[in-house]
Amino acid sequence: MNFIINKLGETFRDKKVYFFMVLIMFCLGISFGLYVVKYMSPSNRNDLVSYFSSFTSSIGDNPVNYENLLFNVIKKNILLIVPIFILGLTFFGMPFILILDMLKGFTLGYTFCFIMTTFDGKGIGLALASVIPQNLIYIPCFIALSVIALAMSTQRFKGKFLKRANTNDPFLSFIGNKLIIILVLFMIGVLVETYVSPNFVKFVVSKFY
Repeated sequence: MNFIINKLGETFRDKKVYFFMVLIMFCLGISFGLYVVKYMSPSNRNDLVSYFSSFTSSIGDNPVNYENLLFNVIKKNILLIVPIFILGLTFFGMPFILILDMLKGFTLGYTFCFIMTTFDGKGIGLALASVIPQNLIYIPCFIALSVIALAMSTQRFKGKFLKRANTNDPFLSFIGNKLIIILVLFMIGVLVETYVSPNFVKFVVSKFY
């Protein structure tokens, strides 16, 4: 355990600039999401509130289609994970990776804030049940993957434009093992989002809505 903690601390110190960039963009995205919800037009807000109210009214009575939900959750994560990794393989990927970080933060901030404001004080339970469980796993994995992709893209940029004889980054050693660990954790998050969060949501809806 101490070895793992020391290794994580060493990695953070070595790549703290990348961690800082990812966290800044992620937090900016969350802020933009909160801003959009706060200044949403009344007509758009009413449409979303009507849809979400009908959703919460029916979710407690209808069984969860886990197979369909699992497919959608996997597809949603693939559409985020794969572009980040592919951009990491290019020398121009850094700005686009950071934009994806911001988009991830935006969706999280928008979703959480909308649920909170739609049901006033009662929305906190639904927001926590529907957003938090899987994102406790997703967010660290997402940050780690973004940092790895930034390191990969930077190495390719240096090799292409700075013509350095040695552009190997020790951080990228055993990168396959790191990516496998991240993928496994992502899959745990997928299972949580598919099989745990819906039951949390059903419980909250049935008890409080």
